[in-house]
Amino acid sequence: LHYPLRRQRQMCIRDRVWRIVQDHVNKDLMFIGTEFGVFFTVDGGEQWVELEGGMPTISTRDVKIQRRENDLVAGTFGRGIYILDDYAPLRGLTEKSMQEDALLFAPSRPVKWFQLDDNHTDSDGDDRFVAENPEHGATLTYYLKDSLLTAKEKRQEAEKKLIKEKEKYPKYPSWEEVEAENQEAEPAVYVEIKDEEGDVVKRVSGSTKKGLHRVTWDMTYANLMPITGKEGSRRSRGALVALPGTYFATLFKREGNTVTALSEPVSFELESIYDGALEGATDEQRAAFDNAVSDAQKRAVTTTTVLSSVEETMEALRSAIDRTQGDITGLEAQYADVQREINAVNRELYGLESRNRKGIKPANITSRLGYARSAVGSSYGPTQQHKDQLRFANEGLDSVSERVSVLQQTTLPALQNAVVNAGGPWTMGLPVITR
Repeated sequence: LHYPLRRQRQMCIRDRVWRIVQDHVNKDLMFIGTEFGVFFTVDGGEQWVELEGGMPTISTRDVKIQRRENDLVAGTFGRGIYILDDYAPLRGLTEKSMQEDALLFAPSRPVKWFQLDDNHTDSDGDDRFVAENPEHGATLTYYLKDSLLTAKEKRQEAEKKLIKEKEKYPKYPSWEEVEAENQEAEPAVYVEIKDEEGDVVKRVSGSTKKGLHRVTWDMTYANLMPITGKEGSRRSRGALVALPGTYFATLFKREGNTVTALSEPVSFELESIYDGALEGATDEQRAAFDNAVSDAQKRAVTTTTVLSSVEETMEALRSAIDRTQGDITGLEAQYADVQREINAVNRELYGLESRNRKGIKPANITSRLGYARSAVGSSYGPTQQHKDQLRFANEGLDSVSERVSVLQQTTLPALQNAVVNAGGPWTMGLPVITR
């Protein structure tokens, strides 16, 4: 039940109530299991609000409160049980508080800090069932009194009001106004996470619709890997793991280019679920190594991305040289020299492709960096071997990044210009042709 507030519904006199429970902290907060789902009240029963977010409209025969976790467990007729994780934010909802433009609630208990197993597979067969787990990370709850609307949505709301009140028929907007509406950026709501030093860790997007919502920070830093246009499918690929400690969250909205804070900061704790049996690196040492690996990864990504771009341009140049009229002997020699350098850099980065396909994979820059990466986020920190492999990878990157830079900025443009000067076609990367 990740979005607990759906709609307010007048309880029908024929609704059968199977169970009622009262919160152990706020006596005015109560829950009932009915023939048509679960409802709650924050005013001692004056008004009831339906809970949903995955909860079906079904006979709910029992409702229990797990006091230690502040969880609500609902038992249904024929559909199993449903758990509303950490319902404590509902204690802060009152008739007065819900008149605020926005509210933000931190987790009521320390957040369990651990890392998910990326190697887990769904290969256990069909002989066991496992229910969906809560989101991994710190789940924050926020309330918006009103939805954030675009200019188009505001105009449409005003038009509906005029039509309903039958005062006058709304005026159709001009084409310029419609175009401006089409070009308007969508409003946004996000929770900004900061550490104890006040540095921004990450921003987590949320819903802009009115009501109660939940967002989960996955306990990682913002992914600062270079954006290549070919993002991987893994959600936090390249993102560093935040360490246990105290963090602060603030709710913001963005409308156009204006960003406004909607709440005061709330604090919460990330708490490790276990203590290591062996003495490992300090938090500072782990963070320093993780940052060093991240810096190396950034260099590797930019180097390989630029190299791929160079290779794409070389494919275009092959066609351009073939179409060039006249003597192309010098162009062919120049092209071959560039291709030899590209092949040599690829060997440094990835090794010999023919050997790799046979399963013989000596260490190369990419494999060394991958091994160093395996220690990132470890609760014990890097071993000496991790540190050595990172050093070897950085030494290799020093050389190939410089060579790729020369290819991109000097060698390849020289070949492209030589093709054009010989009467061949223009290729991507050269300046635009002007009169």
